[in-house]
Amino acid sequence: MIPIQEIIGRLDSHRPALVDKPPMHQAEVALVLDGTRTTDDPQIIFIQRSICVDDPWSGQMAFPGGRREESDSQAGDAARRETLEEIGLELGQHQLVGRLGDLRGRHGGRSRDLLISCFVFTTPGVPPLTPNHEVSQVVSVPLSRLLDPSLQTRVQYEAVSDQGFPGIFLDKQDERVIWGLTYRFLRQFFSLLGCHLPAD
Repeated sequence: MIPIQEIIGRLDSHRPALVDKPPMHQAEVALVLDGTRTTDDPQIIFIQRSICVDDPWSGQMAFPGGRREESDSQAGDAARRETLEEIGLELGQHQLVGRLGDLRGRHGGRSRDLLISCFVFTTPGVPPLTPNHEVSQVVSVPLSRLLDPSLQTRVQYEAVSDQGFPGIFLDKQDERVIWGLTYRFLRQFFSLLGCHLPAD
């Protein structure tokens, strides 16, 4: 795999595709890399959202994050604030190492007119986390596992005439799947590293 310092270097030279005139509704997520367990195979922190009838992403695997608020004055503020609120992990400005291209919400509910930005952070270690009511579990997944072809799958989404979307099982013994918006950001991230996940 690619060492954390090389990942940081590639992010530093990356110029993401950003939306010039963002819509009224915006959100930010945090792709958090924990490179302390092994220097050659950093892990990404994911959350599993709690089951909630009012949440269009109820129960799904995701990055921590949420809607921008008026108090979020700088890019990345919402991602940091929501990460602290959702899992108790405080991310400092110095831990921000890059940004991926903006994505628009695609399907159903409240996501269609939403612009989502993804900010990449590194952490020298993950302290004990304290998920709030929005999060049912926090999971760290090594980059090598996310790129394992044997864990790739397709997700049938009923809201779009059962159209299939690419996804990644968390493990061979874990049927939870990373897909949708989170998968689309992962495709961007891995493309920067010269690795390619299946396209939509």
